[in-house]
Amino acid sequence: MLASLEVSTRLCSVALFDLEKGMPVAELVLPADKESSVTLLPGLEGLLKEKGLTASAITALAVAVGPGSFTGIRVGLATAEGFAMPQALPVYGVPTLDGLAENLRTAGIFGEVLCLIDAQRGECFAGHYQIESQSFRELEPAAILNLPAIAEKISVSTWVVGPGALKYENELKKLTVSKGQWVENPLHQPSAMSLARIAYHQWKTGKKPMVCDLKPFYLRIPAVDEKRAQGSAG
Repeated sequence: MLASLEVSTRLCSVALFDLEKGMPVAELVLPADKESSVTLLPGLEGLLKEKGLTASAITALAVAVGPGSFTGIRVGLATAEGFAMPQALPVYGVPTLDGLAENLRTAGIFGEVLCLIDAQRGECFAGHYQIESQSFRELEPAAILNLPAIAEKISVSTWVVGPGALKYENELKKLTVSKGQWVENPLHQPSAMSLARIAYHQWKTGKKPMVCDLKPFYLRIPAVDEKRAQGSAG
């Protein structure tokens, strides 16, 4: 059984995926009004209990590595490491933007897609993908883009998805003169089950990354580090 943790944005979730059967088992969206550090472990434990399972049933983990909330990413990585280290379980670190692309692939939405996560400051973490029925591929590396730069990448046929798309929808529609295709609301939220599906495909190929391979994917350094660097420069 694979346990999946998505805590890189405000709306967090946990999921269970049966690796042997290649099937989703269950997913739980965590309360948005509480910190992930408080809800993550109880949420996973509750999901296991609901399915009549214990923590010993977990043989692998998937976790979002970002970009997104620095705090959430750290909580997710620490939780995955805590589960994995005692039994040396494989841990699949999945970029959050890949998870959004998988949301659309699973929903049967194919073609060019721009995945957006709010990066504050009027910017988004942006992932540019081509989605096909069985897979998706990155068209260019993920980057931090301001709204005009994002608008330049949106054509008439481009799907636009993600929390950043929701936040800046009105501004982007004005900048693009309503170009692009905007998906329905449920698909905008990163999903632990989408991470699990991506990890499952990696597991099938025999890939078994360990805790030492797990690294956060930061496109921007944390604000505290920025301030420290500015202080040193001054």
